[in-house]
Amino acid sequence: MAEIATGTSVEDDEQPLGFGVVGLGMGKHHCRSVTAAKGARLVAICDVRRELADKVAAEYGCKAYYDFDEMLLDPEIDVVNIALPTGMHADAGIKAAQAGKHIICEKPLDVNLHKADALIAAAHEHHVKLGGIFQRRLHPVSKKIRETIRSGRLGRIYYADIHLYWWRAQSYYDGGWPAGWHGTWALDGGGSVMNQGVHSVDFIQWAVSPVKRIMARTGTFAHNIECEDVGMALVEFENGAIGNIVCTTAAYPGYSNDFHVFGEHGSIIVRNDSEVVSWRIKGPNEQAEDEEMRRTYPGGRGTPSSDPMAVGLTGTPRKSRTWSTPSATTGSPSSPAKRPATPSKSSWRSRSRRRLASG
Repeated sequence: MAEIATGTSVEDDEQPLGFGVVGLGMGKHHCRSVTAAKGARLVAICDVRRELADKVAAEYGCKAYYDFDEMLLDPEIDVVNIALPTGMHADAGIKAAQAGKHIICEKPLDVNLHKADALIAAAHEHHVKLGGIFQRRLHPVSKKIRETIRSGRLGRIYYADIHLYWWRAQSYYDGGWPAGWHGTWALDGGGSVMNQGVHSVDFIQWAVSPVKRIMARTGTFAHNIECEDVGMALVEFENGAIGNIVCTTAAYPGYSNDFHVFGEHGSIIVRNDSEVVSWRIKGPNEQAEDEEMRRTYPGGRGTPSSDPMAVGLTGTPRKSRTWSTPSATTGSPSSPAKRPATPSKSSWRSRSRRRLASG
C-alpha cells in the first residue's frame, strides 16, 4: 500500500495545472473536483460515448475527445485523471506516462499486482507523478485516528475492524460501460471487497498496522455476478492485534460503514468514514475529549451505502493549496514516504512537449 505524497504548490503559479479526465462514470466527480480546486483547470474530457462526452464538455466549458490517444497529444494537459473500468487503468496510465502526463488513477490501480506494478514502473521510467484515489486518508478524522494510534495514546492495540454493510441492485452490475463490467474478474478484479471495500481495507492497514496474516471466505448470494458480494476476513496485524474485515453489497437496503479499534487505554468508533460515535481514551480529560470529537465530527453527509454515485469525502478546506494525492509510487505504511523532487510546472510542460515531439 502507499503513503501520502505531496506535490508542488500551485498557489503562486501564474497558470493553473491543466487536467484531462478519461471515463465519465466516476469521472464526473473528477470533473467537479478539478473545477473546484484552486490552481487547477479542466482542459478536456474523453469518452467513447460521444453524446455523453459532448454533454459533459458543454457543462464544464472544456474540450471533448472521443479517442484517448488523441487527448494525450493535447499540450495543455499536464495531468490525466483515469476513471475507466479498473481493468483498463494500467494500460491507460502507461500511455499517459509515456506521453509525459502526470496521473491520478481511480482505485484500485488495476485488477492484479502485475498490472499495477507495470503502471508504477512506467511512472518511474518517465519521471511523472502517479496518485491513487484513497481520499479517506485525507479526511481530518482519519488523520487523527492514525496519529492517535501511532503515537501510542491507545497503548497496545488489541483489535480493529471494518464492517461495510452496503447494497447494490442487480441493475448496478448489469449497467455501466462497458455494460456488465462491475463484478467481473477481468474489469473489476473482484466484487464487494475489491470495489466497494477497497477504501476501508486501505484505511485499516494505513491507520492501525499492515496485515501479517489473513484467513478469508467469500460468497455470492444476492447477485448474478462472477465475483463476491459478501467477503469476510480474520486478520492478524503486524503490531500483534487481531481484527475482522467484512464487506458486502448484499445488505438491503444499505447500511453503514463502521470502524472500531480497541486498545489498552481506550477505544475509537467511527461510522460512515467521518462520524465519530465514540472517542474514549483514559485520562483526566476523557469525557471532554469524547464530547469535543463527537461535536467536531458529527458526520451527516450522504453515503454510497445504496447509491454508488453518492460520494464526496472532502474533509475540511486546506489553507495551503497544494496538489496532494495518495500516491501509488512512494513509501509504505510501515515507513515514511520518500518525497520525490518536484519539478516546476513549466518544466513538466516542456518535458511533456519534448516527449511528444520525439515520440
